[in-house]
Amino acid sequence: MATFLYKDFLIIATGLFDKDTGLWLPIVDISWWSAAGRGSHTITHSVPSFVAKQEAETFAV
Repeated sequence: MATFLYKDFLIIATGLFDKDTGLWLPIVDISWWSAAGRGSHTITHSVPSFVAKQEAETFAV
């Protein structure tokens, strides 16, 4: 898992194992604070899958 801060956005990139396909899917969660409160967005779709977790995490970053 990789975690970093970029321009006040907390970005967490990791891999999620899909038991059906036996492959790793890259997952990215982006969180932020604003005057309206906390917001977040997770990216999980329209991405390729990978054999190794490290490959999925590297793609996510």
